[in-house]
Amino acid sequence: MKGSNVKIMAVTAAVIAVILVGSFIFDRESGDMEGQVIILHTNDTHGFYDENLGFAAVAELRDSYEARGATVFLLDAGDAFQGTATTSLSRGESSIDVLNAVGYDVMCPGNHEFDYTLDTYLGYADRLEFPTICSNLDWRDSGESVFDEFAVIERDGVYLGVFGLLTPDTESMVMAGYMDDVVVTDPTEAAREMVAKLRSAGADYIVALTHIGVDRSSSYTSDYLVSEVDGIDVCIDGHSHTEMENGRVVDGSIDLMPSDTIVASTGTAISKIGVVELSDSGVTATLSDSQDRDREVQGVIDDLRSGMEGYLSEKIGSTEITLTGERTQSRLGEVLVGDLAADSMRESAGADVAIVNGGTIRLEIPVGDITIGDAYGAYPFDNYVQVKTVTGSELYDIMETSVGWLPGAAGSYLQVSGMVVTYDSSRESGDRVIGITLSDGTPIGLSETYAVASNDYIMSSSDYPALSEKDVESTLDVMARDLLIAHITEMGTISEGDILTGRLIDQSAI
Repeated sequence: MKGSNVKIMAVTAAVIAVILVGSFIFDRESGDMEGQVIILHTNDTHGFYDENLGFAAVAELRDSYEARGATVFLLDAGDAFQGTATTSLSRGESSIDVLNAVGYDVMCPGNHEFDYTLDTYLGYADRLEFPTICSNLDWRDSGESVFDEFAVIERDGVYLGVFGLLTPDTESMVMAGYMDDVVVTDPTEAAREMVAKLRSAGADYIVALTHIGVDRSSSYTSDYLVSEVDGIDVCIDGHSHTEMENGRVVDGSIDLMPSDTIVASTGTAISKIGVVELSDSGVTATLSDSQDRDREVQGVIDDLRSGMEGYLSEKIGSTEITLTGERTQSRLGEVLVGDLAADSMRESAGADVAIVNGGTIRLEIPVGDITIGDAYGAYPFDNYVQVKTVTGSELYDIMETSVGWLPGAAGSYLQVSGMVVTYDSSRESGDRVIGITLSDGTPIGLSETYAVASNDYIMSSSDYPALSEKDVESTLDVMARDLLIAHITEMGTISEGDILTGRLIDQSAI
């Protein structure tokens, strides 16, 4: 790991372990930043190793600050093991070599670190050359922390105290059964305890490294955390994919709660790199778009890509229209990737209707040839398709939940197939669905029964008791994404009018 005169103390409630990480000598081009303390940070990288600025730019920016004499720490706020074709094919394992090559000091896990089960990530964390920390994730039976609760990193005589926190929504976001043995505890209580411990450990600065976010549809936010807990010098956040500079949301879409602590976040996919400067006079938090790249880290990424390029570049079809599916769109309204994914489920399962949570759809597919890699990028999750039977009344309840968070974006917003859902998002939540018809115009009968196809995540989600409390009638022995790939392959070239649209109609927008 890169860095000079580095010591990390990874701490649980019972023990403080001091780890000598190593040293690295830099030829300083100038000493214009001698004595300055810099934290570089990333969050929600989601396997985008070099598509935007990339991890090689993170490493190069760190090297350039160190060459100028600054004391630099490098932190990540989670969701680094899932999100692209590369991570899906390797079940997240590909991120290990990339993160180690960059040389992070510490990371907090995000909810997507557990997409391949908690046990899988624990194995990956053992192979990382830096600690994973989290102070509010405990083993259910013993109450002991799953990870080290915090770390104290010493570099050039500066002691940086860092503690990790997960969003309380983690358990409901992760596939049922993947985290059965753990519980996410109250972030506020954990943070207060960690601040006290880090002060006692002699930290010069205290950093909350959080995967919580500021999304107003969440049960808890990072700006609420710092408004409640004193003694945190800076909160480096992830989860909501929000760009922030100096404690303000860049696009002005959210007004953060007042606090003496700056919340910093870089958006997603390394579109920006976070730069926090700590000093006795205060904290500044800005975003960098530096594109210079470290050749060694880029070489690791290139080697990783080369083994997968042949498969991912295989053509499965083409499209004359943009297949909408950006993460920000799929959580608010109908998108074409969602239509295709739901159609592939319904047709393959022989169901009456199909539903797909918008949170599983991440990218649009542009005009041109469609490759397997495009399908993985747009629809990256590994889920199987199941069929259950519900009544028409229960189907109304399911769709009420789907549109309940609007106008806020939520991953639970459902893309549909086989039906048309009309609703009014301006009405009171719980009373928004005006009508549901089958695609042929037949109204849904409240006492009638309907076969519903969806992924196993939705079928087991506590958000939808009408589904989770029912027995599975059948499970297709194929991933949902593979159904989408087969569906696109069968369509060949997708043209305007080939996809039936107008399935989700918000009358308040008409």
